[in-house]
Amino acid sequence: MFALQIDPAGPVVEIELPDDPALLRQDLATRLGGSPDRGVYHPRALMWLGGNATNEGLPPNVVATALASTWRGMDIGASYFLHGRVIVTGAVDGDADRLEEDLAGQAREVGRVVADLARVWATTPPVSNEAAWAEIIRAVLAHQPL
Repeated sequence: MFALQIDPAGPVVEIELPDDPALLRQDLATRLGGSPDRGVYHPRALMWLGGNATNEGLPPNVVATALASTWRGMDIGASYFLHGRVIVTGAVDGDADRLEEDLAGQAREVGRVVADLARVWATTPPVSNEAAWAEIIRAVLAHQPL
């Protein structure tokens, strides 16, 4: 099944996951480094997270948090960040399914916006992490249809 992988320091990458539910769960556990938890930020998508990523001290995933914020239409980063690798699948009746191209396109666009800002910040850094996050949220919400 078509899905996306978002690493904390990397781009949005297309991946193929098994269709069989048992094999899918194993594959997600391997990719996420532990028991996969699902986050629901869009009615047609699931974001799979490492169940213990925050406690393990994995880095925040800015792109995945920005994408979740876009899909929710609100800044979830104001309350919490997603950590570690995130896998994005489609969702049908609460189960994983092939990710639809319009949602994959939104995820790629969020990744592009965050990468563009990071390039600008290489020469003109923001005054704080909070200012950087506010700029990311403004940019991704301005570029994404909900």
